[in-house]
Amino acid sequence: MAWAEDFAPQTLKEVAGNPSAVEDIESWAKRPKGALLLAGPPGSGKTAAAIALAADMDWELFELNASDLRSKKVLEKVAGLASVSATFSGKKRMILFDEIDGLFRVDYGGAGAVLNIIRNSACPIVLTANDEYAKNISSIRKESKVVKFKKVHYATIKHVLEKICKEKKVSCDAKALETIAKANHGDLKAAINDLQALAVGKRALHEDDVLLSDRDREGSIFSAMLTVFKTTHYEKAKAAFDSVQEDPDLFMKWVDENIPREYKEPEDLANAFNALSRADFYAAGIYRRQNWSLMKFQIAMMTAGVAMAKKEKYHGFTSYQFPTFIRKLFATKGKRAARKSAAKKIGHEIHASPHEVLTDHWPYLRLLAKKNPAGYAETFGLDEKELQSLGVTEAAARKAVK
Repeated sequence: MAWAEDFAPQTLKEVAGNPSAVEDIESWAKRPKGALLLAGPPGSGKTAAAIALAADMDWELFELNASDLRSKKVLEKVAGLASVSATFSGKKRMILFDEIDGLFRVDYGGAGAVLNIIRNSACPIVLTANDEYAKNISSIRKESKVVKFKKVHYATIKHVLEKICKEKKVSCDAKALETIAKANHGDLKAAINDLQALAVGKRALHEDDVLLSDRDREGSIFSAMLTVFKTTHYEKAKAAFDSVQEDPDLFMKWVDENIPREYKEPEDLANAFNALSRADFYAAGIYRRQNWSLMKFQIAMMTAGVAMAKKEKYHGFTSYQFPTFIRKLFATKGKRAARKSAAKKIGHEIHASPHEVLTDHWPYLRLLAKKNPAGYAETFGLDEKELQSLGVTEAAARKAVK
């Protein structure tokens, strides 16, 4: 299970950071009039606070996200539920519209339908949004009490991470936790996800284990992957790339590596890889024609295209992995360098380019080198590593050079 869900606040008093926002929520809950719009940056605790509110007030929670609201049947069902104040159990119902600003660009009347639900609802309505000033929800904002959430201070995030480490019996350096807290720039959820990615399966986490340097990220690549794979929000998915100062092609390899780790339904897998193939198509266009205007399409397809390929969000924790292809390149860097060096030396003697040596002559050179490694070492001036790249054993290569 994802630690962010496992350690989600059970009551409003447990919501980390934003105490004034919590007070405003409690005040509204005493006399819920109109809708409550919780607005603020990702990871600031909006959705967690809404769920905690339902628990505090003993309200039955009915939760939807922006992708659900594109279905007419779902909207009609919500309208029916909202017209009745109580459930069969006698409890009051609270309807939560999560990421309402995700109703973007092509809005098939979703915002208008939500507005009608708010105006005619007999039960409390709570909405969350990253951008309260999004044009498509301006009418909803006017009908709602807006409570603003701010980024969580890194000291508060660090305190939460310490608590989680204690519960999970993981010994963590204070400096390591501080690095994670600062690296996520006020996004508590992302910090918890990074902690889980780094600490899962370990008994201790040290500063050297924390890979969240400011070398190339404002937010971590783990958080970026989490955003792409967990959200159904177009703009939020696109923003995941902007949060890490990463090369687009390397980011695409991260997505490629982790699609099958996240998506389990065959149709979702097919749609995700189809979106990624379109991103690769645009990347090829950039390379062949040097048309950098295509990059915006590459980024959109490898982020939002993949994010919206799924029918619904996958819950639970996924351990995102570094691209296997890149890991193999790192692991074989020395061997490839030795082979390239050997090809260059041999090519100089036989009047061929290194490329010709590797593509046309390499299989035959390997056979001959194994029979006479000392002759190859002398004729071409090869060292031990270069002889080994030709298939000569380590002991034979050492003896030949000596």
